[in-house]
Amino acid sequence: MPDQGSNFAVQLLGANEENLAQLAQHLVESVAQEFGLPPTPAEHQWPVSVVDVVRQFLAHVARNDVSGIRAHGGAFETLGIEASRGGPDMEVLAATIRHAVSLIQTQTHRAVLAAPDEVDKEAVLGLLQRVLPGGEAVVDAARHGYAVAGLAGDGDGELARQLAAELMSRGDGAAELAQRLGWQPDGLVCAVIASPISGTAIAGAVTGTPAYFSRTDDVVVALSLPREQLSTSIREQLEGIACVVGPAVPLDEFCDSLALAERIRDRDEALPHRPAFVDDDLLGLSCTADPTVVQALRRKHFVELDQLAPEVRSMLVTTLHARLRHWGHRPAIAADLHVHPQTVSGRLHRLRDLLADDREDPTTCSELLVLLTAEDAA
Repeated sequence: MPDQGSNFAVQLLGANEENLAQLAQHLVESVAQEFGLPPTPAEHQWPVSVVDVVRQFLAHVARNDVSGIRAHGGAFETLGIEASRGGPDMEVLAATIRHAVSLIQTQTHRAVLAAPDEVDKEAVLGLLQRVLPGGEAVVDAARHGYAVAGLAGDGDGELARQLAAELMSRGDGAAELAQRLGWQPDGLVCAVIASPISGTAIAGAVTGTPAYFSRTDDVVVALSLPREQLSTSIREQLEGIACVVGPAVPLDEFCDSLALAERIRDRDEALPHRPAFVDDDLLGLSCTADPTVVQALRRKHFVELDQLAPEVRSMLVTTLHARLRHWGHRPAIAADLHVHPQTVSGRLHRLRDLLADDREDPTTCSELLVLLTAEDAA
C-alpha cells in the first residue's frame, strides 16, 4: 500500500532514471565478483534485462507495492524460470538477489543524500526500510518461477501451458490441444491446486503429461483421467503430496472442478499436508453451499440447544450426530462416543425435549444431518 513517503520515492526514482544503466552494470559486476560468476554486460537480455529488472524493482519499492513484485508473469518470476533452464542454482540465485538488493539499498541512500532539496526524514526511513523486504519478495517470485519451470517436462512445456490456459478460459481449442498432448479424446480431467514444488511432484507421480497454469501463489495442474475413473483413483500416486484435487469432469467443465477445489482450499485456509479430494467431501460442500439455508435450519431446530452452555451443547450435538449416523442404534452410538449405553439413553431423552420436531420423521432427520454436517465443515 502506498504511504506518505511514496510520492517522494517516485520523484527520487524519476530524478535518477538516467543513472539506472550505470547502477545495473555496477550490480552485475559486484555480483559476478562476489560469487565468482562470469561477467555479463548489463544490457544482456538473458535471463531477463538487468536494467529492466532494476527499474521495475525500484518502481515497486517506490510505490510500496510488494504484491506487484510477486505477481504471476512478472519479470521476477521470469528470472527464476529462465535461471532454471541453465542458470545458477536457485539458492545461488537467491544469494545473488539479496546481495544486489543490499547494494541497491546503499545506492538509494546515496541518491537521497545527493538530492538537492531538504527531504522528509521519515519518508527516507520508510523508503530504505522497504528495500530489503522488497528483495525477499523478488526471491519469492524467482523461487516460484524456478519451481514452476520443473512442471514443463521435456519438450511439451509450452503445449501444456497452452492447454491449461484454454481450460481455465473455457476456450474452444482445449480438445485439440489435449489430443496433441496425448490425452484420451473421450477422457476426463480434474483440477489440482498445489504449490509449484508439489506440482512438480505431481507431474512426476502420475502417468501421462499434465497441463499446468501458474498463479502468483500456487499452480493449477490439469490431470487427464479415463472416462470411467473418479479423481480418487489417483489417490495412491498422490500420497504424501500437499494438494487439493477437484472431481473428474469433461474438458469443458474444468473450471467447475477448479471452483470446487478452491472451495475446499479456502475453507481450510491453507493447502493440507496430504492430498485432499473434493469427492471425499461432497456432502460437506453441499451442506455449506447456501449459508442462508443453514441459518434457517439452525433457527428451526436448534433454538433451545443454542441457549445451553457451550460444553453441554457440544456434548448433545455430538450425540445427536452419532445417533443420525448410526440410525439410532444405541450400542453403536455408545461405542462411537466411548460412553455407556445408559448415558446415551439419558442424552437422547434430553434431546427429545430440546428438539421441537419429531426426531423419527425422515425429513427432520435429513435436515438435522444437513445442519450438523454444515457445522462440522465450518
